Amino acid sequence: MKADNKTLLYRLLKWIPALIIFSTSWYLSSQEHIEHMPSFWNADKLVHFVCFGGLCFWVSFACCTKNFSKVWIPVLIVSLYGIIDEIHQSFVPGRSTSVFDWMADTAGAFLGACVFLFVIKKLFKR
Repeated sequence: MKADNKTLLYRLLKWIPALIIFSTSWYLSSQEHIEHMPSFWNADKLVHFVCFGGLCFWVSFACCTKNFSKVWIPVLIVSLYGIIDEIHQSFVPGRSTSVFDWMADTAGAFLGACVFLFVIKKLFKR
């Protein structure tokens, strides 16, 4: 296998964790009701924040985000997915669309990208 093919394969494989999370998120947002969700006030916003933060962590990994000036790329990808997911939910019986869910998605994405950068800086500092 040529070096270029290995590099391409490596770049594609880096997307696997993010694609698993994208797929799981899509599946869950297709459900009328999700059991075992927390039931406190605005719990869904916390779930959106945490899940999209984790997603953006792995999108940052796949995008090879190495400095803060490039954080906007994975955050934009995840935020746009949040919009698509909210539109998708509008077609699922029992689900609704909320701009506040999207805002939680985007805020979580930003934090996830920042956590990724923090982890990378700590790992490569050594």
